[in-house]
Amino acid sequence: MLEIAHAVDSYHSRSEDRVEIIHRGQCAVIVVADGVGGRAEAAEFVIHEVKVALAKLTLPCEPVDWCSLLCDIDGALADDAQAGETTIVIAAVSANGINGASVGDSVAWLITSGGYDDLTERQERKPFLGSGAAWPVAFQTRKLEGTLLVATDGLTKFTSPESICAVACEAEIEAAVHHLIELVRPPSGKLPDDIAVALCRLSINHQESQGEQKGLARVSNLFRKFKQ
Repeated sequence: MLEIAHAVDSYHSRSEDRVEIIHRGQCAVIVVADGVGGRAEAAEFVIHEVKVALAKLTLPCEPVDWCSLLCDIDGALADDAQAGETTIVIAAVSANGINGASVGDSVAWLITSGGYDDLTERQERKPFLGSGAAWPVAFQTRKLEGTLLVATDGLTKFTSPESICAVACEAEIEAAVHHLIELVRPPSGKLPDDIAVALCRLSINHQESQGEQKGLARVSNLFRKFKQ
């Protein structure tokens, strides 16, 4: 039902950016985190805590539940002097839509042929998760139409939204996610920043099935009107 691809790359030996895809039934939870200050511990901590929480949560849940979870993780990170801070985007995706929450400057965009909707537009860039004062902001959309991009600022800082959207909509999702990284790779070959990116969309078969269902519904409505 869902097609998902993700990739991580770095300008040095160990990336501070993380991406994780967690499957639960017909839902996928995408987590992207960018550790602050040259440290990956907070990003790893967040992903671990989300996995633990998902073992107890019933999906689909409400956006406020993701905010509550991130507030709890913010406090736990703040209590760990070694963990540091991180950005976070968590997005739960199914055929029925997307919801989640975010802190920092990583992004979730819903990309279509007409442009993109920045689901994380209202997020608070600072304080980061792990400060003990982070302010998670929820987002939600009732339909998964197009391609969902979740990425750290290692992508969005170094190329244009137009270029990102064009590549993200490529037919082969696995190729597209690696082409996104190549968008920001300079001729030297060394990336300007760490990068983590995930793409998610409905499979072609599912899109065709939805189109057939809509067509049948229109025929049924016309038939009912004719009978009246």
